[in-house]
Amino acid sequence: MKCSNCGKNNANVSFNQNINGEVTNLHLCEECAHKLGIFNSFDDIFSPMILDLDFMLPEEIKCKNCGYTLSKYKSTGLFGCDNCYSTFKNEVDRILKTIQGSNRHIGRLNASKSKDSKDEVKAKKQVKENKKENKLEELKAKLQKEIKAEEFEKAAITRDEIKKLEKEGNK
Repeated sequence: MKCSNCGKNNANVSFNQNINGEVTNLHLCEECAHKLGIFNSFDDIFSPMILDLDFMLPEEIKCKNCGYTLSKYKSTGLFGCDNCYSTFKNEVDRILKTIQGSNRHIGRLNASKSKDSKDEVKAKKQVKENKKENKLEELKAKLQKEIKAEEFEKAAITRDEIKKLEKEGNK
């Protein structure tokens, strides 16, 4: 098929545009696609895969809630309703794996080094303190049981654990 813009080169890019329900299909050569601004540096790598994914989707799937189709999602990049996410889950997973190599976002490389807000730091500190307090109370109850049962060796070990936790809490 020849390019619908220049008519000279073979078309190797299929471009579908949906504006207010009016669908325009263009079959372009790579040169015309660049001239028309369809590609940018990111698109140069991924658009050929994004623009023609029909081979992956053998039958049209519709959302039972809104009637939105997978073709509409492909052409607009938008879902019709919140039910579309679950309706098209498998197909979207496949598309993401094809384009990005994975269907899960794992964040930026340095995300683990990012600074937490003051509120987040306080909340994390409070959770740690609560865990220590709960552990301390559990150990004290355990100590009392061991003393009543006259298990003094176990009680001594538990006493040492309590002292260690209390010492850490005072730092």
